[in-house]
Amino acid sequence: MTSFIPVTKESFDKVYDKMKAAFPLEERRNRFDEKNCLNDNKFKLFEIFDGEKEVGFIALWVFSEFIFIEHLAIDSDKRNGGYGSKALKLVKEKYNRTIILEAEAPETEQQIKRIRFYDRHGFKVNDFPYMQPSYHGGEGVPLKILSFPRLISQEEFDNFITLTRKYVYK
Repeated sequence: MTSFIPVTKESFDKVYDKMKAAFPLEERRNRFDEKNCLNDNKFKLFEIFDGEKEVGFIALWVFSEFIFIEHLAIDSDKRNGGYGSKALKLVKEKYNRTIILEAEAPETEQQIKRIRFYDRHGFKVNDFPYMQPSYHGGEGVPLKILSFPRLISQEEFDNFITLTRKYVYK
């Protein structure tokens, strides 16, 4: 059975090393800033377990209007085992509200597979032009906004921008 176990300050370094391996520098915080997010009650960082076996991690932000999945990664040797699907199912069950995430535009084979994965799970690609703010003060990263269970409105998108600028990309 797949479950989420909250990351503690003691287990953080192991999970952050997985984050470094899964995401380029421009798509993640440095270790210090990421660890400080654990002090924000809106931020949830979970290890994903299948029984006793660690299979990945998920980082999300819980807002009253929506959930923002900031990072989701399955360990490279555990991919294609259905764990990403199970993790999304757990998020949908745990939080009864719109889910928003960012993904690269589908240009490479891996990016196309990622968009197809989210599409299979009911996520919709929104047409809003979007640049993920830099975590390190440089240029932003052009990304697509995906949402579940439906496309979001302009008002919802504006709210997403406001809240993520205030809490996530501060």
